[in-house]
Amino acid sequence: MLGAAGPAAAQSSSVEAELRRCRGIADSPARIVCYDAIVLPRAAAASTQGPTAAPVPAATQSSASAASAAPPAASAPATRDFGLPERPAALLPQYIESSIEGEFDGWTAGARLRLANGQVWEIVDGSTASYRLRDPKVRISRGLFGSFFMDIEGVAQSPRVRRAQ
Repeated sequence: MLGAAGPAAAQSSSVEAELRRCRGIADSPARIVCYDAIVLPRAAAASTQGPTAAPVPAATQSSASAASAAPPAASAPATRDFGLPERPAALLPQYIESSIEGEFDGWTAGARLRLANGQVWEIVDGSTASYRLRDPKVRISRGLFGSFFMDIEGVAQSPRVRRAQ
């Protein structure tokens, strides 16, 4: 039992010494490289050792999970499916941009607006508005609890909408 604690204690003190050395580096990029040189080789070794490996430090876990949790870049299929309920929201973009082609006179409750990308969105918040615009740009963004809001260029309101088609 003592034999197992000896190498771990020695490794711990060497890590502390390396951390102190890195802490003394004034140049931020060089300091980050120093910290990475301490953590990354240990993380790689831990992953090859299997379930008996020492846990990866919390700083490495949070940065690794943050990198893997980054949203994927919006692609054409993802934009096409935006607002449809079949796919998990995490796989879809946070907003889409398009335009309303031609004259736009506003909307009434329940109105359906066809975008230049072919999508049809229905006004579901009961609002009405009257505007005289030509080919306004539109951004539809995700809200809370699965809702969507339409921002129309030149319009002060952002009605809540639902993808109809």
